[in-house]
Amino acid sequence: MIILIVTFLSFILEYIVNGFFHGTLFTGLIVFSSIILLEPYFKKNNELFFVYCFIVGFLYDFVYTGTYFMNAGLFLIIGIFVDYINGITPNNWFVSIIELIFLISLYRFCSFMFLGINGVIDMSFRVLFKSIYYSLLMNLVYGIILYFVLYLISRKFNIKRIN
Repeated sequence: MIILIVTFLSFILEYIVNGFFHGTLFTGLIVFSSIILLEPYFKKNNELFFVYCFIVGFLYDFVYTGTYFMNAGLFLIIGIFVDYINGITPNNWFVSIIELIFLISLYRFCSFMFLGINGVIDMSFRVLFKSIYYSLLMNLVYGIILYFVLYLISRKFNIKRIN
Protein backbone atom coordinates (compact mmCIF):
# COMPACT_ATOMS: atom_id res chain seq x y z
CA MET A 1 0.00 0.00 0.00
CA ILE A 2 2.84 2.40 0.83
CA ILE A 3 4.25 1.83 -2.67
CA LEU A 4 1.02 2.91 -4.36
CA ILE A 5 0.57 5.95 -2.11
CA VAL A 6 4.14 7.18 -2.61
CA THR A 7 3.94 6.58 -6.37
CA PHE A 8 0.64 8.47 -6.66
CA LEU A 9 1.94 11.37 -4.56
CA SER A 10 5.16 11.41 -6.60
CA PHE A 11 3.23 11.80 -9.85
CA ILE A 12 1.27 14.70 -8.34
CA LEU A 13 4.42 16.34 -6.98
CA GLU A 14 6.15 15.88 -10.34
CA TYR A 15 3.24 17.66 -12.02
CA ILE A 16 3.43 20.54 -9.53
CA VAL A 17 7.22 20.85 -9.78
CA ASN A 18 7.21 20.76 -13.58
CA GLY A 19 4.39 23.30 -13.68
CA PHE A 20 5.86 25.82 -11.28
CA PHE A 21 9.57 25.38 -11.84
CA HIS A 22 9.68 24.59 -15.57
CA GLY A 23 12.84 26.03 -17.10
CA THR A 24 14.51 26.79 -13.75
CA LEU A 25 17.27 25.15 -11.74
CA PHE A 26 14.77 22.66 -10.35
CA THR A 27 14.08 19.81 -12.75
CA GLY A 28 11.89 17.06 -11.46
CA LEU A 29 12.57 13.39 -11.66
CA ILE A 30 10.47 12.87 -8.57
CA VAL A 31 8.80 9.67 -9.80
CA PHE A 32 12.18 8.26 -10.81
CA SER A 33 13.68 9.03 -7.39
CA SER A 34 10.71 7.36 -5.71
CA ILE A 35 11.34 4.13 -7.61
CA ILE A 36 14.89 4.03 -6.31
CA LEU A 37 13.82 4.56 -2.71
CA LEU A 38 10.83 2.18 -2.85
CA GLU A 39 12.76 -0.91 -3.95
CA PRO A 40 13.35 -2.18 -0.37
CA TYR A 41 9.56 -2.42 0.09
CA PHE A 42 9.22 -5.11 -2.56
CA LYS A 43 10.64 -7.70 -0.13
CA LYS A 44 12.98 -9.24 -2.69
CA ASN A 45 10.18 -9.86 -5.19
CA ASN A 46 12.35 -8.84 -8.16
CA GLU A 47 9.83 -9.71 -10.84
CA LEU A 48 7.15 -7.54 -9.24
CA PHE A 49 9.63 -4.69 -8.82
CA PHE A 50 10.67 -4.89 -12.49
CA VAL A 51 7.04 -4.93 -13.64
CA TYR A 52 6.41 -1.94 -11.36
CA CYS A 53 9.37 -0.06 -12.90
CA PHE A 54 8.14 -0.74 -16.44
CA ILE A 55 4.54 0.29 -15.68
CA VAL A 56 5.59 3.46 -13.85
CA GLY A 57 7.97 4.29 -16.72
CA PHE A 58 5.18 3.79 -19.24
CA LEU A 59 2.82 6.00 -17.20
CA TYR A 60 5.60 8.59 -16.96
CA ASP A 61 5.95 8.47 -20.75
CA PHE A 62 2.21 8.79 -21.21
CA VAL A 63 1.67 11.62 -18.69
CA TYR A 64 4.83 13.72 -19.05
CA THR A 65 7.04 13.02 -22.04
CA GLY A 66 5.19 11.47 -24.97
CA THR A 67 8.22 9.27 -25.74
CA TYR A 68 6.31 6.03 -25.45
CA PHE A 69 8.34 3.13 -24.14
CA MET A 70 11.58 5.13 -23.84
CA ASN A 71 11.09 5.79 -20.13
CA ALA A 72 9.41 2.42 -19.63
CA GLY A 73 12.60 0.79 -20.89
CA LEU A 74 14.91 3.16 -19.02
CA PHE A 75 13.00 2.78 -15.77
CA LEU A 76 13.21 -1.01 -16.15
CA ILE A 77 16.98 -0.87 -16.80
CA ILE A 78 17.46 1.48 -13.84
CA GLY A 79 15.30 -0.89 -11.75
CA ILE A 80 17.73 -3.70 -12.55
CA PHE A 81 20.62 -1.47 -11.44
CA VAL A 82 18.74 -0.53 -8.25
CA ASP A 83 18.08 -4.17 -7.43
CA TYR A 84 21.73 -5.06 -8.01
CA ILE A 85 23.12 -2.11 -6.03
CA ASN A 86 20.74 -2.71 -3.13
CA GLY A 87 21.76 -6.37 -3.12
CA ILE A 88 25.44 -5.58 -2.51
CA THR A 89 25.24 -2.44 -0.35
CA PRO A 90 23.62 -1.66 3.00
CA ASN A 91 20.32 0.19 2.95
CA ASN A 92 20.99 3.49 4.71
CA TRP A 93 20.53 7.15 3.89
CA PHE A 94 24.13 7.74 2.76
CA VAL A 95 24.17 4.83 0.29
CA SER A 96 20.72 5.88 -0.95
CA ILE A 97 21.98 9.40 -1.72
CA ILE A 98 25.05 8.06 -3.56
CA GLU A 99 22.73 5.70 -5.45
CA LEU A 100 20.43 8.60 -6.39
CA ILE A 101 23.37 10.65 -7.71
CA PHE A 102 24.69 7.75 -9.79
CA LEU A 103 21.33 6.61 -11.16
CA ILE A 104 19.99 10.09 -11.95
CA SER A 105 23.20 10.79 -13.84
CA LEU A 106 22.92 7.45 -15.66
CA TYR A 107 19.26 8.07 -16.52
CA ARG A 108 20.01 11.56 -17.85
CA PHE A 109 22.94 10.23 -19.91
CA CYS A 110 20.88 7.38 -21.42
CA SER A 111 17.89 9.61 -22.21
CA PHE A 112 20.27 12.25 -23.64
CA MET A 113 21.84 9.66 -25.94
CA PHE A 114 18.47 8.24 -27.03
CA LEU A 115 16.92 11.65 -27.71
CA GLY A 116 20.11 13.01 -29.29
CA ILE A 117 20.57 10.08 -31.65
CA ASN A 118 16.94 10.41 -32.72
CA GLY A 119 17.39 14.15 -33.36
CA VAL A 120 14.96 15.29 -30.66
CA ILE A 121 17.54 17.36 -28.73
CA ASP A 122 20.89 19.03 -29.40
CA MET A 123 23.80 16.64 -28.73
CA SER A 124 25.76 19.12 -26.65
CA PHE A 125 27.64 18.04 -23.54
CA ARG A 126 26.68 21.38 -22.04
CA VAL A 127 23.02 20.37 -22.33
CA LEU A 128 23.79 16.98 -20.76
CA PHE A 129 25.69 18.39 -17.78
CA LYS A 130 23.09 21.08 -17.26
CA SER A 131 20.27 18.51 -17.19
CA ILE A 132 22.20 16.31 -14.73
CA TYR A 133 23.02 19.26 -12.48
CA TYR A 134 19.47 20.61 -12.46
CA SER A 135 18.02 17.15 -11.81
CA LEU A 136 20.36 16.51 -8.92
CA LEU A 137 19.47 19.76 -7.15
CA MET A 138 15.79 18.97 -6.77
CA ASN A 139 15.99 15.21 -6.44
CA LEU A 140 18.64 15.05 -3.73
CA VAL A 141 16.50 17.24 -1.50
CA TYR A 142 13.41 15.18 -2.35
CA GLY A 143 15.32 11.91 -1.93
CA ILE A 144 16.60 12.81 1.54
CA ILE A 145 13.14 13.89 2.68
CA LEU A 146 11.45 10.82 1.18
CA TYR A 147 14.04 8.45 2.66
CA PHE A 148 13.44 9.73 6.19
CA VAL A 149 9.65 9.92 5.79
CA LEU A 150 9.57 6.31 4.54
CA TYR A 151 11.88 5.27 7.36
CA LEU A 152 9.67 6.89 10.00
CA ILE A 153 6.45 5.51 8.51
CA SER A 154 7.99 2.04 8.30
CA ARG A 155 8.97 2.14 11.95
CA LYS A 156 5.68 3.60 13.18
CA PHE A 157 3.42 1.17 11.29
CA ASN A 158 5.83 -1.79 11.36
CA ILE A 159 6.08 -2.00 7.57
CA LYS A 160 8.79 -4.42 6.60
CA ARG A 161 11.53 -3.37 4.22
CA ILE A 162 14.61 -5.27 3.18
CA ASN A 163 17.86 -3.89 4.60
